[in-house]
Amino acid sequence: MTAASHRIDTNTLRRGACPSITAPMQTGDGLLVRLRPVSAALSAQDLLALADIARRHGNGLIEITARGNIQLRGLTDASVPRLAADLAAAGIETRTGVAVEVPPLSGVDPSEIADATPIADALRNAIAAAALTLAPKLAIVVDGGGVLSLSDMVADIRLDAIETNEGALWRLAIGGDRETTRSVALLPSDAVIDGTMAVVSALAAAGPATRGRDLDVPTLSANLSEGDKGQEAISWFKSGPRHPVGKHHIGGRLVLGVAPAYGQVHADRLAALVQSLSACGAMEFCLAPHRTLLVCGLSEEGLAAAQGAAEREGFWCTDKAPGRSVSICAGAAGCASASFDTHAAADAVVAHAAGLLDGSVDIHISGCPKGCAHPARAAVTLCGTADGVGLVLNGKASDPALATVPADGFVPAIQRLGALLRNRRAESETAKSLLDRTAPDTIVSAYQGHQ
Repeated sequence: MTAASHRIDTNTLRRGACPSITAPMQTGDGLLVRLRPVSAALSAQDLLALADIARRHGNGLIEITARGNIQLRGLTDASVPRLAADLAAAGIETRTGVAVEVPPLSGVDPSEIADATPIADALRNAIAAAALTLAPKLAIVVDGGGVLSLSDMVADIRLDAIETNEGALWRLAIGGDRETTRSVALLPSDAVIDGTMAVVSALAAAGPATRGRDLDVPTLSANLSEGDKGQEAISWFKSGPRHPVGKHHIGGRLVLGVAPAYGQVHADRLAALVQSLSACGAMEFCLAPHRTLLVCGLSEEGLAAAQGAAEREGFWCTDKAPGRSVSICAGAAGCASASFDTHAAADAVVAHAAGLLDGSVDIHISGCPKGCAHPARAAVTLCGTADGVGLVLNGKASDPALATVPADGFVPAIQRLGALLRNRRAESETAKSLLDRTAPDTIVSAYQGHQ
């Protein structure tokens, strides 16, 4: 592939577009490309090749995204075509088109209700054949359940497997995660593709900016023969997914989830980790949501050694890692839209407000109101604005801030907030319980220093 044939459309570098090899995104540290590998499992050689490509064609920074994709940073107009050629040479095939996500161990986890992979493959083919114009960031989740389900992943369209006396059915729903999405229909496997494509067609008919949240559920349900059953499924979804970081026993297999701090790692460190994990017996690696890399093929003895290797390279590898509840974007160092250093802010939260980080709530630190790192609502969102760092409770980065402090006053604000939580917290109380019973005005006063 030559630079001439690999044309980069710089006009697509805008908010609302997904950065790809053919349409990279301009950021504060150069061009960014997001890769969705076709293979569910990557070899050590694949990851080492990605590390080498990131060094040679970018600034060496690699990110695992919240949806379990790979991002390479610091690319240029000249290096992107060479990156594409080297990916092809390494045999790393990436997906294009609408993102259709399945659990990272789909088809492997015996506790899942149904294997989501065949449904997802058929849906990708149907969407490609339809050649419809859809929103660039449209996302579809096909979740068969299991230990590492995608129940907390927000999507425009969701297909969630339901276990019934008649076997597995699929709940078709729009606009949210498993609990907040709006149910459209409950469908047997042989009707899933047609039913989902009816929703996809409705999105296309409404215009290229239309997202799942914009559609009318009663209208969609009326056009599907099983639509009247859809609402009954809502109460059947109660438990959330297990966080992928840490040790898991899945179908007699040991799986270790490791995550680079806040999702970002230099290629040299990733390569060192992969080599160490291979020496511990790792056979393959799977990208997973929550910025995680799943390490498969380890024995009990090898797993202990693998955890030690991951910790030495600065990766989180236990379910007690404090920062795993924090979602952050690249911040001012890597994004022209960001107004402050999100990595330093996350470190301040870990150091001074650890009471928020027990895993019972999500913390979102966003460099700007776009909220790219965590589109869903979070218990606490800290968002960069022209006036400083705003505080949002139970909302999104785009929501109005309850209070704002100057960027240079952020650390003292977090210290005050951390002290408030420590003083009010009952023994063994979760962060969620503490936040739920604390008046927002009290939290705002601490953040602003008005106490």
